[in-house]
Amino acid sequence: MVETVQQVLGFDDIDLASNRLNQLTQKQKNELAEKAKSHKSFNTTLGVIIAVIFGGALLTGLGAPILATVGGSLLESGEVTPEALISLIPIVCMVLFFLVIFGGILIVVLRVVFERANRKVDTTVRRAEGKVNLVWVEKQERNTTKTGPMYKTVRVLEMRIGGETFNVSHDLPNVINQGEEWIFYYTKHPFKFLSAEKLAKGE
Repeated sequence: MVETVQQVLGFDDIDLASNRLNQLTQKQKNELAEKAKSHKSFNTTLGVIIAVIFGGALLTGLGAPILATVGGSLLESGEVTPEALISLIPIVCMVLFFLVIFGGILIVVLRVVFERANRKVDTTVRRAEGKVNLVWVEKQERNTTKTGPMYKTVRVLEMRIGGETFNVSHDLPNVINQGEEWIFYYTKHPFKFLSAEKLAKGE
């Protein structure tokens, strides 16, 4: 069975007719709402995990030297001696220094994550029109495996049309030919291809 662009992008004639009028069908509204909800939940969960893991590790790593010094003094003399307190001064200064540096970095990372989670939804129907240019490009991605280099090279299929560039699925070249003129309707955030139509020659 030969796939069609409707099957690859998941739309029907009713969707296309509405998108031509810069409108969304109820089905598309529901899909976008669910996608936006999922995006927000993912980034919120990610932010909480980062805060718990790295915040806990930061406090533990910085608090350990202080506890070790106080504990050692208690074991040796049964009390916290003035000498132990004096020896804590450079440790406390070092702890505060690293707390400010790494705490600041953690705050910046969390701010970015939560800003992404609370990014304003933009479901305005947009269109990209022109000749389709499908290009394979190589990009660097973080290697999530425990072996090998930190980054790995991956091949990504890009579609360039009407001054816009989109990452597209590998199925798209099966239904769209290089150089054909198309109109693609899409939303920006969350991103979704809503529908598409091929332009007849002369239009």
